[in-house]
Amino acid sequence: MDLTGHDVVLVTLDSCRYDTAVAAQTPNLDRLSRLLRAETSGTYTLPAHTAFFTGNLPRPLEGGYPLGPHTVAAIWRSMAARPTSRTVGIDFNGRTLMDHYRASGFTVIGAGGVTFFDPAEPNNCLPGLFDQFHYFGRTNRDAGSPAARVASRSDNLTLTHAAELGRLCRGQDRFFLFVNCPSTHIPYTTPDNPLTPAVVPLLERLYELHDSKRSDPAAFSEAEVGVLLGLQRQALEWADRQLGSLFGSLAGRRVLVVVCADHGDEFGEAGRYGHAHAHPTITTVPLWCGLLGR
Repeated sequence: MDLTGHDVVLVTLDSCRYDTAVAAQTPNLDRLSRLLRAETSGTYTLPAHTAFFTGNLPRPLEGGYPLGPHTVAAIWRSMAARPTSRTVGIDFNGRTLMDHYRASGFTVIGAGGVTFFDPAEPNNCLPGLFDQFHYFGRTNRDAGSPAARVASRSDNLTLTHAAELGRLCRGQDRFFLFVNCPSTHIPYTTPDNPLTPAVVPLLERLYELHDSKRSDPAAFSEAEVGVLLGLQRQALEWADRQLGSLFGSLAGRRVLVVVCADHGDEFGEAGRYGHAHAHPTITTVPLWCGLLGR
């Protein structure tokens, strides 16, 4: 299978739990492949994306990566770092996927919405890996208290700009597009599901637990956890609709698509909340992959 001429769309659904994806209606993602249960290498944004950008995607726990009629052991593999005789979609020798595609004549485009992708922060190394990077989220300086972060979101969600990103890609001879999607990250609000007074105290409490990292098994009732998981499910379903528009705008192009979470979140299963610690709800993530225009 020759994938060297395919354009690329790599999407990360920030903080999306695997069970959220199981519960969600995602018809556009399901056209790529069945939902895969995978294991990520990082427990928060920076290490997870560092792994992905060197070809180390979340690993399916049953089988390989389906790409149309074929299944590969790895979609990308650095042959310089770790040669393999297994079936690989694309092998590369550069430091990162972006280096590889740039050297192959692709325009390398990134877009993000969580603060690790804010180019205004001098310590953020990820945006500089791209020829051009478009950041739509708030800055760290705007983060403030939990109350300030619990807000409705629209233009600062990356996939609100799906049409713009599609136009940008269509204007390139060949492209590699990375999209970080923050809709599935707390506070889970989208243009279709703005903030309501009933969930404000739940989200403020969840932010406090995220920030403190303290253990509190009784912080939420089972019903309240169900509400929070429902918000993330609705945020994923909104992202699926936006991605459907993006995929449709690329009709006529041959595109390799990978969509996965960078990590999940714990909602008190072992007494903690959020991520950046090892727990199965954090390391087990959803993944879809496939080919458009084949």
